[in-house]
Amino acid sequence: MKLLIPLLLLPVGALSAQSLPCCSITAINAAAGVVTGKVTSNASTFQFKIANKQTLAGVKVGQAVYANFTTHQVSLDGRSACCTVSSGPTPAIVPRPGAPSTTAASAAAAAAATAAKPGAPAPAQPVTPQGAKSGATPVGGAGPAPRVKVEVISLALPAVGYGPPQPAARPGVSAAAIRLPRFDSRTVKTTFAGKSLTSNIVHLRGLDGIEQAPGIPDGARRLLEMHVRKLQPGEPDHYILNLDLAKQWLATHPVPDDIQPIAQDANTHSGCHSFSMHCAEESAEHAADQAQKLIDQATDSWNHASNELSKQWNTVESCFADNTLPLPDVPVKFTTSPGMTIDLSRSTSDGATSTQVQGSLGLSFPMQSDFQARLDLFYIPCLPFVVRPKQLGADGSIMIGEDLKVSASASGKFNKTFTIPPTGGPRIPIEVIPIVIAGVPVAEMDVSAYVEGNVAVSAEGTVAGKFEVNNPHKAEFGFACSGHGCSGSSHGLPDPTTATESASIKGTLSVRPDIFTAVQLDFDVDALSARAGPQPYLLGQAAGCVAGAAAQSTSGVSSSSENHALVADLDWGVDLRAEALIAGKVVGDKYQHSFTANKHLWFRDLAPGGSTALDVLVTPVGDAIANKPATYKMRMPTCYPYSGAVHYQVAWTGGGAPAPNPSCKWQANAGTCDFDSGKDLLISINWGTAGSRTLNVLAVGDKHDDALRTFSPAPKTTQVEVTVKPAG
Repeated sequence: MKLLIPLLLLPVGALSAQSLPCCSITAINAAAGVVTGKVTSNASTFQFKIANKQTLAGVKVGQAVYANFTTHQVSLDGRSACCTVSSGPTPAIVPRPGAPSTTAASAAAAAAATAAKPGAPAPAQPVTPQGAKSGATPVGGAGPAPRVKVEVISLALPAVGYGPPQPAARPGVSAAAIRLPRFDSRTVKTTFAGKSLTSNIVHLRGLDGIEQAPGIPDGARRLLEMHVRKLQPGEPDHYILNLDLAKQWLATHPVPDDIQPIAQDANTHSGCHSFSMHCAEESAEHAADQAQKLIDQATDSWNHASNELSKQWNTVESCFADNTLPLPDVPVKFTTSPGMTIDLSRSTSDGATSTQVQGSLGLSFPMQSDFQARLDLFYIPCLPFVVRPKQLGADGSIMIGEDLKVSASASGKFNKTFTIPPTGGPRIPIEVIPIVIAGVPVAEMDVSAYVEGNVAVSAEGTVAGKFEVNNPHKAEFGFACSGHGCSGSSHGLPDPTTATESASIKGTLSVRPDIFTAVQLDFDVDALSARAGPQPYLLGQAAGCVAGAAAQSTSGVSSSSENHALVADLDWGVDLRAEALIAGKVVGDKYQHSFTANKHLWFRDLAPGGSTALDVLVTPVGDAIANKPATYKMRMPTCYPYSGAVHYQVAWTGGGAPAPNPSCKWQANAGTCDFDSGKDLLISINWGTAGSRTLNVLAVGDKHDDALRTFSPAPKTTQVEVTVKPAG
């Protein structure tokens, strides 16, 4: 006869995540910070103290906890110790009629404690089973009954590991792009702990897969049909089943014929479940309360089956509970450089105007990834042949270099948004990592790069030219995704460095890529997927212009001068985005958080010798006379490409006094003014005395996204020689 008893004393902090919770909270004294717990196996009680007020506020009566009574430590999550046992455990065993004696029960508990060393076999202990006669002769009895030897089996969760990464052989398409079968069988091979391992697994996708897959032992199929029906919406319903282990387990742990999934109500579709493909449309038509009613019925059915099987298999009912099986952190490092070229050729006409565009847009995304991937699995100790995913995530850094190359010619007005990638298939497989549980390969984790987004291209006027920008940047972040969605955090998003290799533009050409470049993790292809990464956006604009403009000399004689511009500008911003997928479809809440406002990143004057359209035009309005205000008009030339307020820097000689101006801030012999680039700015200076003076004006930059965009290299300073005439 076998009696399954969970080990209670696995050391916290050392393989403690592989044990079951031994105990539960029965009372909380918030004022004293003292919590009372009960040992599940023998009802003995103990107390521990929580010093951290925030931790204390988060615990509740009935919560499962882990305890090590050898080191007097308590853990709330099975991973790290939080508290110290202050008293107990105190035995509190109340025998029921026919149950083992207190002495025998204590001996069994002591046996479990003795066997608590991880990896050590639990010794068999003699106890009196329920309904058997004790060693003493009962009233009216015929003598002592023989003792029954009961085998104590550990319920410690199995060790989890991973084999060496293998090159990905699957095509670079997303799971959503293909119709995956509701089940598939395959062989998983790997090397682990110096051994070559092979196992046959079946991937069951929801209730349909469980019902349809051939070769599954009948008892396993019925239990999984019961389990999947009780899952709440959003919980992963994909099961990875080890076929050989299932056959071995069910051979010694039979499931009686009366353990069956519940029959559905007459007004519901038989077998409908939130993730059942053949019920997807009909399930959507059910009211939420009806759907929850079915889940509640299925939960009651599962609990009843667990209770019955725990008696027949002589185990605790918690043996049928979902436990978390954490995979050790897996290094994920790769380098890849996906790229694409988009044809910009378009021809449109609305009857009044026409647009002709020729050219191409080239994009490439060199990526360097360095992460620690994390995977948690659901594991049921009494169904050791099957696992399903719980949570996927990673923490680390990614370096992305966005290379943008535009070559275009256009006439008219052009504005178009292009989807990236243009032909679909954004997932780029990198490697496959085998997952090993208790020395058996059970599943795989796929590592991929993922790219999607769009690029907005606009042109106005007659455009001809090329524009090339590179934008490398590094992001450090962590994320975790389950069937309910994702969470994330950023550790650092420094401004990227940029470089331009070439620009030759006539007209105005604007390009804005908004690209999501991510790391994607897939547990067993599509059981649960998580992808996360920075979603930076760039706004690259290049402008080239040649024009004539009127100029006014100090002598009042008009002349015509040419002005030209060849400038390029780059802005950027970044969001951190993470999303979870089941069967290739996004589920739960997508995490997206903006970590930067729209930021000016880079400006270059690319014209040889400088763009004269950045040089301020300064014109005197009338003569300069001592002790009278002299007025000067300032504005930007015709080819000046921007519309924001220009930041002028003004300086003069001779100690003149400027007149107050709401657009300017004055100090001795100098000042700054911010004014509309398309309008004349008028300033007045009282020179005081006659003589020769100099007025210098420089366009330092302009107001751009609530910041100053500085022109680089700096334009030439416009210098006006002023002759102040005597008053009279």
